Amino acid sequence: MKLLPVSLAALTLLSSLSLSAMAESRRTYIVQLAGEPAASYTGGVDGYVGTAPAAGTRFNFRATEVQAYVSYLGSQQQAVAALVGNAPILHTYNTVLNGFAASLTEDEVKLLLASPLVQDVQVDEARTLTTFTTPSFLGLTAPGGLWSQSVAGGLNKGEDIVIGVVDSGIWPENPSYADRVDAAGKPVFTGGTLAYGPAPGGFLGGCVAGEGFTPALNCNNKLIGAQFFNAGFIAYLAANGTGANPANKHWTEFYSPRDSIAGVTGHGGHGTHTSTTAGGNSGVTTTVNGINFGNSSGMAPRARIAAYKVCYTYTNTAATDGTGSSNSCFQTDTVAAIDKAVQDGVNVINYSISGSQNSVNDSVEQAFLRAANAGVFVAASAGNSGPAQAVAHVSPWLTTVAASTHDRNIQADVTLGNSVKYSGASFNATPLAPKPLIRAVDAGITGASANLRLCYSNPLELDPVKVNGKIVICDRGVNARVDKSLAVLNAGGVGMVLANSSGGLVAEAHSVPTVHVSAADGAAIKTYAIGGTGTAAISAFYAGVKPAPIMADFSSRGPNAGDGNLLKPDLTAPGVDVVAGVTADLNQAQRDAVADGSLVPSPNWASYQGTSMSSPHVAGLAALLKQAHPTWSPAAIKSALMTTAYTTLNDGVAGLSNGLLPWAQGAGHVDPNKATDPGLVYDSGKTDWIRFQCKVNRAAVSPASDCTTFGTLDQTYNLNLASITVAQVLNTTSVSRKVTNVGSSTATYTSSITVPGFNATTVPTTLTLAPGATGSFLVKLTATTALDSVWSYGRLIWSDGTHSVSSPVTAKIGKAIVAPAQLTATTVSGSRLISITTGFAGRATAIKGGLKDVTMGDVASLAPAPITGAQLLAACAAGVDKANVKVYPVAIPAGTIVARFALRDADVGTAGDDNDLILLSPSGAQLAYSGNDGSGESVQVSAPAAGIYKVCVGAYGGAAAMTHRLSSWVVTPADVGGKLGVLLPSQVYAGSTATVGISWSGLLAGHRYVGGFQLRDANAVIQSTTAVLIETNGGVPTSDNPRDQSALALSKLTE
Repeated sequence: MKLLPVSLAALTLLSSLSLSAMAESRRTYIVQLAGEPAASYTGGVDGYVGTAPAAGTRFNFRATEVQAYVSYLGSQQQAVAALVGNAPILHTYNTVLNGFAASLTEDEVKLLLASPLVQDVQVDEARTLTTFTTPSFLGLTAPGGLWSQSVAGGLNKGEDIVIGVVDSGIWPENPSYADRVDAAGKPVFTGGTLAYGPAPGGFLGGCVAGEGFTPALNCNNKLIGAQFFNAGFIAYLAANGTGANPANKHWTEFYSPRDSIAGVTGHGGHGTHTSTTAGGNSGVTTTVNGINFGNSSGMAPRARIAAYKVCYTYTNTAATDGTGSSNSCFQTDTVAAIDKAVQDGVNVINYSISGSQNSVNDSVEQAFLRAANAGVFVAASAGNSGPAQAVAHVSPWLTTVAASTHDRNIQADVTLGNSVKYSGASFNATPLAPKPLIRAVDAGITGASANLRLCYSNPLELDPVKVNGKIVICDRGVNARVDKSLAVLNAGGVGMVLANSSGGLVAEAHSVPTVHVSAADGAAIKTYAIGGTGTAAISAFYAGVKPAPIMADFSSRGPNAGDGNLLKPDLTAPGVDVVAGVTADLNQAQRDAVADGSLVPSPNWASYQGTSMSSPHVAGLAALLKQAHPTWSPAAIKSALMTTAYTTLNDGVAGLSNGLLPWAQGAGHVDPNKATDPGLVYDSGKTDWIRFQCKVNRAAVSPASDCTTFGTLDQTYNLNLASITVAQVLNTTSVSRKVTNVGSSTATYTSSITVPGFNATTVPTTLTLAPGATGSFLVKLTATTALDSVWSYGRLIWSDGTHSVSSPVTAKIGKAIVAPAQLTATTVSGSRLISITTGFAGRATAIKGGLKDVTMGDVASLAPAPITGAQLLAACAAGVDKANVKVYPVAIPAGTIVARFALRDADVGTAGDDNDLILLSPSGAQLAYSGNDGSGESVQVSAPAAGIYKVCVGAYGGAAAMTHRLSSWVVTPADVGGKLGVLLPSQVYAGSTATVGISWSGLLAGHRYVGGFQLRDANAVIQSTTAVLIETNGGVPTSDNPRDQSALALSKLTE
């Protein structure tokens, strides 16, 4: 999921009263002011000294100089807010962001954007939430493992390190949060012996009261912080609380730090699961479905926990998981939580929530930048859209974590009436005696759809007459796996066999006894069930051992869509079948009793899976490293975890999504025992991030003079990371790096590097470094047998005979001309200089087209129904309109430079309508998909071949009759409006850069134009295409937040 305010919505005269009214409605925005927030401010404002903490120290929000500067920021924010005096202010930010969140009209947004005090305005986004054996699997409990090592403060278990968890809250009754132990050493809340002292010095946070949460009862010396932030969520409810599908606070939710209710009715448990995984107590007796699982522990069991709740559940009758509700985390609340967490003085933040897939300018990513500047390590989940290339959290200052398996297999058996037995993943607690077996496809009501095999609970298409008392065979896919067993239960069934379609098998709590079997075993069981006379029995689950780690199929893969020269994800950790604390499955009366304090609920545990589960593993491991090495920066901790990681096992997935590739596992699987002594680290800090942002996100740099003071990174592949990725190798490409010796003695390191298809060397080949000393080197890549545009995968290792400092190297040959893919502007005339890289000597030439004004389609109406990207692809390929899909065939002529198609929130009938957009080639291949929140969608293709393409709109959700108008541009060299100019140098050189001038004029105000140009080499062969998008309306930011197509809605993976 992403947010990138580069698309400005045009303000036009709308064709209907409902559309005109929509333009006056309020929406929530994050307004960022010029000037650094307190965690990053190093001086420059007269009368105010720097407030950023020194390296290795904790940010002190109560310091006199910090409070003075925060007061100054407050006065600036008040001056800007006065420009929109009637706008409700939801949050103010001063630590990791300088600004505020407000409910604004479009006119108010434009007014703010015109102010020199305002740096950026971004629309608020709804993001989604994305252990008992993993400590031993990671080696923490082994002899000599980290937990047995003595460091400052005692054993290395996270002593006095504070882990901040920005999530859905906590269930404080879980003994993972207890601060006392009984005579046997078991965590308890009362009696026994106090096991923790007061909160660590420098921690300024605390607990706040709310529904079902009393600080004096629910917080202690282990759970030292519990706060909630919901102004953005409440604003969303206010704007969407009426209509065909009103959004209101769901009965399972609490306005307090308390996590919401779980089970088949709710979405709670996620924050409890992540926080207990990261820093829950050790020795906690754990039961799942009434079965004793032994003792569980967080990764840093002696760390303190501070919870910051930002995710809430609301009513949604269109939800496909049968709950009638959804859970979202709004960025306005999230930034407020990060702001407060850094103020409070946390050492580590875990963020198991979706994020941008292509931008570092996202408000949350920028907040994490300032957190990193303040010395706070941030672990974030990579996303659950795998095995697609949709990795989230692409910023280099945080650690993006993929998910892989661990070696514990939780399984049960299905025994057929013919005595054939099949094993699969299961959490079934009670054996189920033989029952009649029926295929879902044979158990439908009259007129059931083709989705019958998938067993939807909403709408329910299983026939209770046919299903009652039987075990139903359902197929995996589309809707949540737990929704399928709920459908079986609702139809009167007593068990389910879930037949796999793709990806790994998953054990989880279901509504009826369930076994998840392989596709092959599922096919065999279906064959046996033909005829309707077969039976099956399901055993209770038992533990087995399996080879691990293997990348989880749901874990989002790279390459990084925001910058092909930065590897994402960074590494992988356990994220499948992770057992940790969750919330109770209560009814509404019980929930209300918890809310008023008359019921003390029980603790619960469950097995979840997702990158949400892998991220807190890394957050906890970072806490261990922070205890062992208090002065290490977040980048040093990240480097140590990456350079000591090891390669996962092959998952068998084809192509770029294969689990062995860095796009899936990053540098590899974490090995914490080695990470505490990595030998060398690749360190980075504020100066590095400034130089990086001056290259890719210059508008976000404040003050702008920092780009002069600190300079601009020449190429993003030269950012000092523990991985090396070069997306465009031209001639010989040199990559710069520097490493610091964090060992206790002088050491000489020798390099070895291999990248298939390239001559790869380092200069120098040896580095002799004293403790604390830093050495620089170059990696030189020259193509030999590498194929054009095909990635090669290698590795760089520096070794001193004791340490092996390993970095993945990925590279591919670039085109003869590398130019930006897209330029944007908002003025009726102007010019722009761009830098290109060339791999030949001679003269470059250009073909140009546009600028071309928008062509608006007719108003079309659709009926809303949630639709996944895969479903929209299938419907679009079929080429026939459906109730919720509109197909637009588009003829694209030869020589087209760029074709672009878009929807706007301003061109739909009702505020909040959510349409999706997809573009297919003449052969039916997906070229682009846009599935953002709302209807701010766009798809685009550069240099397309001639043919009939399909553009399709899917009505994901909204009013009963959703209307839209499609915007389109097909730009060819024959389009000459707008006086687009391209000025090229007279000569370019191999392996060098050159400057190209772009100009435009003669545009009309309030219009949306698209143009483009193609650059050709000395042989007149087209090597690059650049789209030019100019919206001259002074518009407002729109959503650019794609839904995670396998999003983890708390614990419910959709496939």
